[in-house]
Amino acid sequence: MNKTEKPTLRFSKSGRFRILMVSDFHAGKSYDPKLKAGLEALLEECKPDLVVVGGDQCLDRQSRDAVRDYMADIMSPVIKRRLPWAAIIGNHDREVGIDVEEELYAYAGIDGCMNTEGPKDVSGNGNFYIPVMGRDGTPAYILWMIDDSLYQRDLVKKWNGTEKNKLLLPEKFACGSSDGTPQPDQVMWYYNESSVIEKKYGKKVPGAMFMHVSLPEFLEIVRNPEECEAVGSVREAPGCAEINGGMFYACLQRGDVKGIFFGHDHLIDLQGVYCGVIMAHDAALGYNMSAHDDLRGGRVIDIFENGDIETRAVKLWEIMGKKCMRDPEYMEGGCAYHIRKLWKD
Repeated sequence: MNKTEKPTLRFSKSGRFRILMVSDFHAGKSYDPKLKAGLEALLEECKPDLVVVGGDQCLDRQSRDAVRDYMADIMSPVIKRRLPWAAIIGNHDREVGIDVEEELYAYAGIDGCMNTEGPKDVSGNGNFYIPVMGRDGTPAYILWMIDDSLYQRDLVKKWNGTEKNKLLLPEKFACGSSDGTPQPDQVMWYYNESSVIEKKYGKKVPGAMFMHVSLPEFLEIVRNPEECEAVGSVREAPGCAEINGGMFYACLQRGDVKGIFFGHDHLIDLQGVYCGVIMAHDAALGYNMSAHDDLRGGRVIDIFENGDIETRAVKLWEIMGKKCMRDPEYMEGGCAYHIRKLWKD
């Protein structure tokens, strides 16, 4: 991966560090200019210290140079503010026409990109973490970036060599999706790295984790909104995996991850707490796919040097009004939607 100078992330004097997560641009050589205008508005409103791009950045079949030029253009509001940013991979990023590794090389050549090359002996591309330093000069928070977007249907076929025993059956654990989830070796990578960090610094370092597709445990929040203090909207069935890879359980056992954040599902901005861990979606920012005008936006995640974490959805509708609508003559979405058990529909 290209070597560019990466800044050290640090907590402010107030002890707060702000992350803006946006995802699902679903764009490429051409895109609706409202996408970049929306990113500009979110940056101006939220004033983050770091931007995390949560997957499905690219759709067109492109070369490495074309991907770099496209992402540099889209991210220009971030770059001109000299903000650091990091990107994880989404399922559609695997359809760009170049290898994901090439796509990540393209990102790494853009100003401010914090991505580092992940371990080659672990599944996925771009598994890495970023420390946020405390005032004592040691990591006070760890930001875990996970590539979870290899389709489970492809993995089952690869591992078993047959499609005779199908992944998706009539009675399902989740919502009937073959989308990905962190694989066991990725779970072990996180677990081992977390243990090394604890041993090195003599303490568990709190963390926040970012991936494209929600974990199956997110369904507990969807299905039990009152018990899980759920806030936000669920307007489609979450695309979480049918086979559970164990990442949530590993996070519970390690006891360091305070929040896990997802993109992927364009019509979900729900947040809630399950087993003491915040989980939340950021809806979507793009215009070239299914999206609702009143949900489109991003998610603010405030982490604190004392280990606390807070989050909220930020909607372009509340910042830009009609300017954020795909079609100013027709509102997509609206307040008629509410939390529903869509997996039973």
